Amino acid sequence: MERSVRGKGFGFDFWLGSANDASTLFQRKARLEVSGIRKGTKSTIQSRVNMKLKQIAPSDAVAPGYVAVVEFGTPRSRVVQTCRT
Repeated sequence: MERSVRGKGFGFDFWLGSANDASTLFQRKARLEVSGIRKGTKSTIQSRVNMKLKQIAPSDAVAPGYVAVVEFGTPRSRVVQTCRT
């Protein structure tokens, strides 16, 4: 995992690579956007997922992407793969 460059308009937090293959570790194989909610409902989580999918969309052509939202009150999480164009 490698931190994404802030302020470049990519809209995601981390680049993902392969930990099993040192030659591809930081080859930017996929994008990851993460978000946390202190306390919320399933609807709140889905709303945040939708917001993050919209945020990461401008870089969909770059690489596959994932959005992960964690709600810490219950706890529960939702991870979604973006549509790559």
